[in-house]
Order: sequence, then C-alpha cells, then structure tokens
Amino acid sequence: MKQEHTDREYESELKKLRDHLLHMGAKVEEMIAGSVKALIERDTDLARRMIAFDHEIDHLEVGIDDLCLRILAKRQPVASDLRTITTAMKMVTDLERIGDLGVNICERDIELATEPPLKPYVDLPKMAEVVQGMVREALDAFVQKDAELARQVIERDRTVDVYYGRIFLELLTSMMEDVRNIYRATRVQSIAKYLERIGDHATNLAEMVVFMVKGKDIRHTSKAGARIETRAPRGVLFLCVGNSARSQMAEAFARSLFPRETLVYSAGSAPEARINPHAVEAMREVGFDIASQRTKGLGDVPWLEVDMVVSLCAEEVCPALRGNLRSERWELPDPAAVSGAENDVREAFRATRDTIRQRLDLLARQWR
Repeated sequence: MKQEHTDREYESELKKLRDHLLHMGAKVEEMIAGSVKALIERDTDLARRMIAFDHEIDHLEVGIDDLCLRILAKRQPVASDLRTITTAMKMVTDLERIGDLGVNICERDIELATEPPLKPYVDLPKMAEVVQGMVREALDAFVQKDAELARQVIERDRTVDVYYGRIFLELLTSMMEDVRNIYRATRVQSIAKYLERIGDHATNLAEMVVFMVKGKDIRHTSKAGARIETRAPRGVLFLCVGNSARSQMAEAFARSLFPRETLVYSAGSAPEARINPHAVEAMREVGFDIASQRTKGLGDVPWLEVDMVVSLCAEEVCPALRGNLRSERWELPDPAAVSGAENDVREAFRATRDTIRQRLDLLARQWR
C-alpha cells in the first residue's frame, strides 16, 4: 500500500509540473496576442498591461524550476521521467525569453502610438498568429509526448522567416521612398524581428520535445545542414533594385537551368518601368528572349512559395535577407550605370550576363 501511495504522489507531482508549464505557456501566448493587438489598435493601456504580465511569467519560471529540483532530489527519476523533468527546466527558459520579447514589442507599440500610422498592418498579425500557434503546439507536443507534432512546429519556422523577409523588404522600400518613414519603419521592423525570435524560441521548445520523446538531440542539425544544402529549393527569388536587367537575366537563365519543379521569380525593391533594352539585346545574343517579361515589385512576389533569395546587386540599398531562409548575395555592379560609348555599355551587359550564367550553372549543379 505504501508504494502505491508513493506512485500516486509522484504522478501528482508530474501532473502539477505539466499544469504549471501549460499555465506559463498560456500567459506567454496571451502576451504575444495582446502585444500585437495593442499595436494594431494603438492601445497603450493594453500594451502596459501586457508588460505587467512579464512579472508573473518570471515568477512562474522560478516556481517551475524549484518544483523540478524538488522532484529530482526527492524521486531521483531515470530514463523518460528524467528527460521530461530536465526538458521542462530548459523549456521555461525559452518561455521566459519569449515573455521578454513580448515586453519589447509592447515598448515599440507605445512609441508608435504617438506617431501617425505608417501603413495598414497585414503580414505582422499573420506572423504573430503563426508564432503563437508554434508556442501552443510545442507545449501540446510536450504534454502529449508527440515528436511528430514537434517536428511540424520546427518546419513552420520557415514560414515565419518568409513573413519576416517580406516585411523587412517592404519597410526598406518605404524608408527608401521617404526618409520621414525611417523612425516608424525601424520600430515596425524591430517588432517583426522580435516575432521572428519568438519563432526561434518556439523551435527550441519543439527540439527539446523531440529529445524528450526520442532521446535524440536534433539541435543545430538543420542550421549546420543549411550551409551544405544540396536539395533544390521550392522557390527562388532573384532580387535587385530596378528588376530591369540583372534579376531579369537571372530569372530567364534559371528557368532553363534549375529543376523543373523549382519555381523562379524576380523582383526589384524599386522597379523600373520597363526592362532595359540592352539587357534584352544581350540575352537575345545567347538565345533568350526576355522582351515580353515585365518588371515586378516586392508586392508581386508570392512570398510563401519562396525559400531561397539571391540578391544580385552591389549597391548599398540592395536588400539581403537573413534568418533561416537560404540566401546568397552576388554583388554584381549595375551595367545600366555604365556610361560612355555604346559598345562599352553593351560589353558591360554581356559581362554581367555571362557572370550570372556561370554562377547559376554552378548553383544548379549542386542540385543534380
């Protein structure tokens, strides 16, 4: 009878641990949702209430750590129970840091509330919904001991990175168009970066769940593999400023060189009205007709289909994406900036064309 009572008591302690962790996770989720709602509704009172949540989240972190230590000292668990408890101790650290990022978002909300709106928020609320769902599902995976659900959370981090890349480029364009937008745009960009970091912490939570269930540590493996990625991307975007020469030539070459299933796009952060005639002429010389292609802006890109970005320009204003998206930056001078004799201009376009072709050929060989 004594052992039976002890087992029930032990199970009660583990249940209490799960309940407290879920309670902390619920507070974090509420903080994410509230911080973004405060931004959209320009509600500084809500932002300050969300900031106050951080004290409760910190208190829960200390309490859960203390409970874990008492269970370890009293029960001396082994195998799966030991992994469960040590995983919980690590997860509260990421949850607490998510709370800190929520505070950062609210502080930017308060600053932006004193300024005229920059633009309607479209992608930020969607990005927040994704990261909030990632946190919730990572905790569900912990409670259910579901490694597959945890792996799905890890995969969703790619979507968060795509949203961040899109928001970053749109804000960069806004700042380039009008320097008066810089103050507001940099604060909105900071909020997007905080959400992207929350996605990273949710990914950490999910990776810990995989370890808890499978006993396999998968941390860093995806990031290390990205440096030697040989799988063809789902969609590639070639990016430059005007989308009138370099990125258009790259798009045409890539459609013939890349695997058939890879989608290919090009765009410009400040697109010109038409494709440069010298680019059309240079491509026609090697059998490619790009005269019917049109210039495109960042808003024309189906971002959720893009998982790799190649930035082609050497100009300082040319954006380059970060995060977990596959990205490369080829600093190719703009041939349209060359002045002088007509033949010199043609040679500049031919040199740029040939360089792009060579680099794309090397890139495509990695995926064969």
